[in-house]
Amino acid sequence: MARGHLVLEQAIDQIRRGAQYRRDPDEDLDELCGSLERVGILNPPAITEDGVLITGNRRLAAMERLGWRVTPVWVVPNVSDTLSYVLAIRDEQTLQKALKPLEQAELYEELKTLYAEDAQRRDAATRFGSPDRDARVADLRHGGAESAPPSGFVKARTQAARAVTGRDSRTMLEQINELRRIAAADDEDPYVRQEAAEALIELNADGKVNGRYLHVKAVQNLAGIRRAAEDPDAPEPVRASATQELQTLERLERPAEIVKESGLALARLTQLRDSAGTTERIGWKDTDPLLRERHQIRKLVDRLRREHGWWDRFDPADFGRHAEADQWELVETYIAQSDAFLQKARTAREETTDADV
Repeated sequence: MARGHLVLEQAIDQIRRGAQYRRDPDEDLDELCGSLERVGILNPPAITEDGVLITGNRRLAAMERLGWRVTPVWVVPNVSDTLSYVLAIRDEQTLQKALKPLEQAELYEELKTLYAEDAQRRDAATRFGSPDRDARVADLRHGGAESAPPSGFVKARTQAARAVTGRDSRTMLEQINELRRIAAADDEDPYVRQEAAEALIELNADGKVNGRYLHVKAVQNLAGIRRAAEDPDAPEPVRASATQELQTLERLERPAEIVKESGLALARLTQLRDSAGTTERIGWKDTDPLLRERHQIRKLVDRLRREHGWWDRFDPADFGRHAEADQWELVETYIAQSDAFLQKARTAREETTDADV
């Protein structure tokens, strides 16, 4: 459900339009003007509570050409202060310098949501209301480019990108948001999350995104294939195939090629796993009395292998100086309990060795 409320009369000259709306909205507004004269405004422009235009630039331009002084508007609440500020910037150079890449990506996501809500209102206007619905739909389609998403998701992303960066930077912003998702994903390998987090810090400083994005995606895909090769629960054909895929990928050098081929390899492994999972499994104790115990050991070693070497990747001095109290307690407990676990395991191992002598 689209949020906001309708205001029946808003002075058009009081609606603030930023740099992304200072271009000529369309060299041909005749059809949209004709639609407004025949059936009125079906989907009012959307503005923030401070009167900053979000969507509806062509509609406003057509109304101004017709000499209208007021328009109904859809007022959208809870738009972030930062996004309101960006939408109101009237100089493109200022717009390009106003935000760091991470801020741009966050506002891009927020603005895409606002455009999706505008699309919902526009869709509702074509499905409900007067008997001349077909004529209204046709008129609306003729004037479709007045707001995002005018004819699909791609144009919605394009306009959202231009609104926050002053250019069509949707690919870059989508890549940044994918890196943000990876860095925050609990189900990702810790090493992969760390790579994504470091990439975000670096690109936020120098604005270089694509190379870092490709690197992290390659690391993510290869980690997934490696997990399949070492997964104690995976069928043997899956583990063998994953090992072979890794050997093939090691010969590749170009990051874009590694990302593409490793993605295809993951898809093949998923298909192989799905087909292998349909076969009937033999019980735990049917083949080996210690199979369950060995399975648990493999799971433990697999987990530790993924995090192995973390002590070389982090600075203990930085951790000691800057870790929060809960972070310190977590690491201290982890290491202390790991030491206690190892002592008990060593005792059991020595007892087993003595019994075998």
